[in-house]
Amino acid sequence: MSLRHALACAAALACLAPAAARAADKLDKDAKKWLDDVHPLILPDEEKTFRELKDKSEREEFQKIFWARRDPDLQTPANEFRTEYEKTVADVDTRYKIGSKPGSVTDCGRVYILLGAPDEVKREPGAPPTGGPRGPETWIYRDRPGMKFRDGQAQIVFDAECQLPQGAKLGEQMNRVAEGKVANPNIDYRKGADGRLVKAADQLPKPSPGTALLKAPRQDFPVTAQSKMYLRSPGGTSYVAGLIRGDAAGLNVMDSGGKKTVKVVVAAQAVDEAGKTAATTEREMVADVGADNSFVASYGMALKPGSYTLSVGAFDPAGQKGSVATAPLKMPDFSSPDEMAVSELMVLQDVQDVPSVSPQDPFGAFALGNTRVLPRYGNVFEKSETIMLLDVAYNAKVDETTGKASVTAGFTITKDGKPIAQAPDQSYESATPIPAVGPVPLEKYAPGKYVAHMKIKDNVAQKEYTRDTEFEIK
Repeated sequence: MSLRHALACAAALACLAPAAARAADKLDKDAKKWLDDVHPLILPDEEKTFRELKDKSEREEFQKIFWARRDPDLQTPANEFRTEYEKTVADVDTRYKIGSKPGSVTDCGRVYILLGAPDEVKREPGAPPTGGPRGPETWIYRDRPGMKFRDGQAQIVFDAECQLPQGAKLGEQMNRVAEGKVANPNIDYRKGADGRLVKAADQLPKPSPGTALLKAPRQDFPVTAQSKMYLRSPGGTSYVAGLIRGDAAGLNVMDSGGKKTVKVVVAAQAVDEAGKTAATTEREMVADVGADNSFVASYGMALKPGSYTLSVGAFDPAGQKGSVATAPLKMPDFSSPDEMAVSELMVLQDVQDVPSVSPQDPFGAFALGNTRVLPRYGNVFEKSETIMLLDVAYNAKVDETTGKASVTAGFTITKDGKPIAQAPDQSYESATPIPAVGPVPLEKYAPGKYVAHMKIKDNVAQKEYTRDTEFEIK
């Protein structure tokens, strides 16, 4: 796999989900009915996965995962979202019934389920009165908490059959609203070593040393954390991966062949502005202990765009010591189709093609398919090293004539505000360009602080973006 192909796959996080091993069995009556029942909610990728599953038991497990992803509080036995959804569907089935077709499978029904009742309904002149046969209608939605529209309001036109004559574009917008109903994106449809879905029960948060540490944070040894990588992931979410650095003094350090390591459990938790836990992840790993007696390990999770408080903890299971670092986290939105979105510029030690990654790899959160990117905590490098600069952009505008995007990107390294190195501009015809340059030898650079600068232009949309990241050479 080439580096660019691997990174393109990594950017979509598509390499992490294996394809179905063989053609799926034909959907039975119950499976078809369930798809009809969740039609307003299910995302296109979810429906595709469901239809590809091999047998009935797998589809039943899929349904458990589907509802767990939308459960607003995994700590309670009830799924409040599912209860409210089924209540709304029952109402909509009657309210917008067209002939023998239940209202929830109409466009009116789906919009009502996803957006709620409109603020205003306008009927065409001469249309049947309220309570009589349906006629064309315009629903008006105005800004409300948790829902903002481009001009402060949205107008949605339905025909007499309760359908959207606006075409596919509004349907795509409704898919993005449905993506927003996914409360737990880290619960997903991944498959285990046996090729079957990992059960929903096995993906739910469980009491553990890592989660206990996050619940009652303490500082047994110094730790700090940094978010390093942001990528788009399925379901309208973004993926963040970062590093935690801790002092190994006093921990259970192991010595094998002159190499020092420490086994730690790294747990991460994101809490949204309402104080609700949005995601929790945990993994045990073995990290190298450096000459300065520090260790570095990684964390990663998928989150919806927005602002969070991120807590990252490291726990030594042998010595029962643990520490937590907390910082604000702003998750970008890479899903808007109206403008190119550009990730943060990464300054990396290396980008590696690897056949597999151990579950205990301390940089496991940066392993994407068969590619592993290696960031450096603090972006501090030695003169004897090399660096790579890497970025990912999404949703570049496609030229309607050629059917291709046109993106130009260039990299510059500056010191004290003055350019000292510049790479030739790169051109891309993909709507998801991955500008990269390197390896860049640092031996000719004087010690000090530098800025890696990238300028990227969407030539079709005529919009330009810049990204800057500091690094240091010692």
